[in-house]
Amino acid sequence: MQLTERGILHIEEDDISSLYCYRDQDGMGFDASFLFELQLQGLTLTQGSVRAIQFGFEEEEAPLYDERERLVTEVKSAVLTVDSQYDGSIVK
Repeated sequence: MQLTERGILHIEEDDISSLYCYRDQDGMGFDASFLFELQLQGLTLTQGSVRAIQFGFEEEEAPLYDERERLVTEVKSAVLTVDSQYDGSIVK
């Protein structure tokens, strides 16, 4: 994950794999997994810091994520736990 100067939270496929790994192997909820991954990566999100989210992979490139809508919803929810000012914007 990377937060750009413009406030775009860029999430790669590896980031999502880690989040699901924590959930499946450790029983962590998605939000808790997201917060843990932020800590591991040394990324601090503050109120108003996330203007939009951008996924660094296409649907076709990620066969494990059949439910892309659910994934997007889970990531949005997790970001909101840290930045309640995030408006739900996604960059394609």
